[in-house]
Parts: sequence; C-alpha cells; structure tokens
Amino acid sequence: MNKRPRIGLYTLVALSVVISFLPIVWLILTSLKNTAGIYAWPPQYWPDPFTFDNYVKIVTESPELLLYVLNSFIVALGCTLLTLTIGGLAGYALSRIKMRWGAVLMVFILAVSMFPPVSLLPSLFQNFLKLGLLNTYSGLIIAHAGLFLPFTVWMLASYFRTLPPEIEEAARMDGMGLMRIFLTIVIPLSWPGFVATGLIVFIFSWNEFPLALVLMTQNAMRTAPVGISLYPGEYAFPWETISTATVIAIIPILVITAIFQKQIVGGLTAGAGK
Repeated sequence: MNKRPRIGLYTLVALSVVISFLPIVWLILTSLKNTAGIYAWPPQYWPDPFTFDNYVKIVTESPELLLYVLNSFIVALGCTLLTLTIGGLAGYALSRIKMRWGAVLMVFILAVSMFPPVSLLPSLFQNFLKLGLLNTYSGLIIAHAGLFLPFTVWMLASYFRTLPPEIEEAARMDGMGLMRIFLTIVIPLSWPGFVATGLIVFIFSWNEFPLALVLMTQNAMRTAPVGISLYPGEYAFPWETISTATVIAIIPILVITAIFQKQIVGGLTAGAGK
C-alpha cells in the first residue's frame, strides 16, 4: 500500500533531476562536437566524432576568456568576503538585540533584496563615474555587495537565531566582550551557515549581468557572463564557441560546490534540524 506513493515521489524527484541537469549535459555534449555535428539534422545527441578541438581553439584564439573568468572570480570572491563581513555583524545584531520593530526591519531588508538591478543602474553609473569606480574591481564588488547584502543579512540572522544563547551568556559572565564572543564563539558555531550563504552569494555575483555590463565597459575588465554574451556576431551565432566558453566559465562553480557540498547541505538544513 505504501509503495505507490514512494514510486510517485521517486518518479517526481528523477524527473526534476533530469529537467535540471539536461541543459548542462546538452551544453557539455555540444562543446565536444565539431561544427557539422552541432548543426546536423536530425540532431546528433552524442558527439561523433568526440573531439576537444573546441577547447583548444578557444584557449588559443580567444585568450581573453581566461581573463573574463579571472575577473569574475576576483569580483565574486571580493563580494562574498565583503557581504559576509558586514552581513554577519548586522545579522548577529538583529538576531540578538531586542528591537521594537525588529520583525518589520527584517521584512524591509528582504524586500530591498528583491529590487531589480536594472532600476539601480542610472544612479549607480552616475555616482561611480564621479567617484572614479567604473572599470575597477572595487567598484563592481561594492555594487554587488550592495545588491546581495540584504539576502546575506536575512540568511545569517535566521541562522544565528538557531544558536543557543546560553553559550554566549556563559562567555559574557566570564568577561568576554561582544566582539570577542562573535569572533571566537558565534562564527565557529555558525561556520556551515557562513559557507552556505557565502557560496550562494558567490554564485549570484558570478552570474550577475546588468551591473557588470554597465560598470565594466573596458574589454579587459569584463566578467565571464558579459564577455561570453559578446561572442555572437551580427550574422553568425557560433554555438561551438559559446558552449565551450560557457562550460569553462562554470567549471569553478562546479568545483567549489563539490568541495563545500557537505557544509552547504549542513548550513541550509541546520535551522530546520534544530
């Protein structure tokens, strides 16, 4: 009697996995085909012949792609560190300090994170132009941090509320200050939450497009999403180049996710488990 619901659940999970990973698998297979195989009809599902020529070609003929990936890594890493630093302190304050309008403030912070980046572009561009922050890593890092900081505060504040306050009270009775408690007790206990939130922010920053397009106008400063979007020409759409470049651009994300997989799952489920 209980097998039918399980079969239905397993089928739904399997279908969700297939739908989620099919575009990535198709992208990888496309990058391993030659031009004739990509445009073959009926569609050629498996590369025949199996070739790495597209990867050799894009590395040798388009060396700027590696520069785009490096730019994305620097900006995403800087944004993650900045948002975790500020968001961690703000989230801890919101989770521990009793305020009359604390719940309203949290809702407001979450609502701010839903603002579309396009609405921020005119004012950001004018202010960054005056401050000399256009085409700089620091400028885009600040812009991304401002965009993703509300989400970081909300995530970390929710995680801090799952920590038992008795540990902090005992440390306070021993004479430890608030900042020392945060650095030596709260952060180690909240490490899974920091890793999970940091990786999400890193991915958001890596994939962000509108701000990177407007604030990084020099070719040497473009990020991977912006640089890859410029590969299509007016009369041609080089699928082999775009698919190969996209695979190269997502490799760092896949590697980081694989390394911190346990911390990510632990950080996202710790609150529910406690």
